[in-house]
Amino acid sequence: MGAKLNLLIELQKIDTAIVQANLKKKELPSAIAKLDEQYREEEKQLKGHRSYLDELFKKHRSLEEELKRGMENLRRTKARLFEVKTNKEYQAMLKEIETIEKKNEQLEEDIILLLDEIDEKKKFLKERESRFAQHKEIYERKRAELVREMDSIGDELRTYREQGDALRKQLSSEILRKYDQLRALNNGIAVVSVWKEICGGCHMNIPPQLYNDLMTNKDEIFFCPHCNRIIFWYNHNEKGI
Repeated sequence: MGAKLNLLIELQKIDTAIVQANLKKKELPSAIAKLDEQYREEEKQLKGHRSYLDELFKKHRSLEEELKRGMENLRRTKARLFEVKTNKEYQAMLKEIETIEKKNEQLEEDIILLLDEIDEKKKFLKERESRFAQHKEIYERKRAELVREMDSIGDELRTYREQGDALRKQLSSEILRKYDQLRALNNGIAVVSVWKEICGGCHMNIPPQLYNDLMTNKDEIFFCPHCNRIIFWYNHNEKGI
């Protein structure tokens, strides 16, 4: 393969790497922001479950205090039975005692049900906290990797540009002008390989004679008759562009 063509192939690789690095530079902050958002949502949900459990504990304390007051009220009401003087007052007092007892029984049932819910919620929260701890570990590792990758892009771009500048200095202004024009017209791809008479850029068949020339004439620069990209023959059973 000719020296000029080799330089163009290498320049295309460098320019493609620059495009990809710039794209990554643009996408990485969004990827980090999305990762942060997912983590905050997980954290928010966990806090919500904790808050709900706290509310259950508060409700439990409130019911216990209410039951305590109910039991004290029942004790005092029963004590007043000995103070009544008429049967009517006695019957009214019994009715009041029955009402208080029913209310206390209901409170006791509510407390038992609430304790069951608290036990279930504590078990559920323990599982969620365990899952969150694992998620946090993964999140912190992924985020650190993305930040390192983003920090390294600047160095990569500088290296690529230096390599590209060095290659450009070895090519004529005429060839570079054509190369840059083709890149501008073809989404950044000016040089492509041809394999089995198929252009790697436009995927169209090239004439058999041109294909033979690509395989045999290594010094001349050829162009695809369809997309006008610079083309070269390469065995795609091996690693190529």
